[in-house]
Amino acid sequence: MYGKGQLKKIGDMERYYPVLRAAVFITLAMITLCYSSEISEYRSKVIQNLTDGYDSGISPHFDLDVPTEVKVHIYISSFDSIRESAMDYTMNFIITQKWTDPRLNYTGMSNAEILELDTRIMNCIWVPDLYFANEKKASFHEVTVPNKMMHLHRNGTVVYRARLTMTSACPMTLEKFPLDTQVCSVVIKSFVYTPDNVVFRWEKGNAITYNQEMEMAQFEIGNIQNKDCTGEFEENNFTCIQADIYLNRKFEFFLLHVFIPSTLIVVISWVSFWLPIDAVPARIALGSTTVLTMITQRQSTAISLPPVSYIKAIDVWTVSCLVFVFAALLEYALVSIYSRREVKRIMIKLVPSKETKGSFIKSKSITWSNGTSDGVPVDVRTSEPKSKLKAKRIDVISRVAFPSFTSNIS
Repeated sequence: MYGKGQLKKIGDMERYYPVLRAAVFITLAMITLCYSSEISEYRSKVIQNLTDGYDSGISPHFDLDVPTEVKVHIYISSFDSIRESAMDYTMNFIITQKWTDPRLNYTGMSNAEILELDTRIMNCIWVPDLYFANEKKASFHEVTVPNKMMHLHRNGTVVYRARLTMTSACPMTLEKFPLDTQVCSVVIKSFVYTPDNVVFRWEKGNAITYNQEMEMAQFEIGNIQNKDCTGEFEENNFTCIQADIYLNRKFEFFLLHVFIPSTLIVVISWVSFWLPIDAVPARIALGSTTVLTMITQRQSTAISLPPVSYIKAIDVWTVSCLVFVFAALLEYALVSIYSRREVKRIMIKLVPSKETKGSFIKSKSITWSNGTSDGVPVDVRTSEPKSKLKAKRIDVISRVAFPSFTSNIS
């Protein structure tokens, strides 16, 4: 048990606890600030010592007579467009290059694992002369600052990363369009160094990755294959790597906008087989309208495609639909010929004979060439014309023949 005097001393000490805690906090903050500023100053001295006398125009292993191996990785953030008319594609991606430069080894100088270099210091460090062989146009992103990064590891490993947008050529084969699969390549080469000085290698594992949530209007990414293409594109033997991106075209868009509408147009043209033979305006209007509609749809489909010399799958489909629609129009032309042939025969039978031609106006009873005297031939009054029966039979046969022939072709 404490006495009254001791309790009083303890109470007096508790009043100074907040002041003591504040003093300890301020002391620790000052020590940390001084230590961090010392580390920062020390790191800047390390970078300054590394860059003094450093020649960024010489490859890291130039004096060692061994090539500098540069590992490349690409992360595709988005495919902006894939154009069949121009046969190219545009994508937004981040490219990462990794190599080892013995001149930047700072082991023993600092305990820091990584030195993050500013963009102004990057210009003082050697970087590979990488370029895209099939590139049409490209640009770096500089909002709000240049989208570049360089990390320097203790053993001299350099990681250089940049973000850019590039439009590259993509030769396409459209024979199976729109059921095709296109292969768009990313070709990376060295512009100056041969494999004796610089060698590009794809990063082990997934050399090219992409955003899994990325959506494209007409394609989806299938397989990605990597290979070494050194010596394939030029006579000079420069290091080269290539990645082939397989793009599978989505069929749903063309199913809704091309195949289903064209099928309905062909089916509508068959409605004329059920219309009466005498309905000339309706059958002519229906046939001509469907033909013009198919021609318009074919032209609208061909606008987005390049004028290639070979036949595409969609050309076969649209031309086949146009042939069926045009055949339905010709079918009515054949039916109309048979109908008009019977009319001509009846008009010939209704012409008076030579004996009664002179007394036609005076006589109410006319003797016809077939021996009847009441004004109408017997076969006209008692039976349906044979040619008209043939015309109707053609319509009946067409109702079955056209759908059957179409299903067999499909």
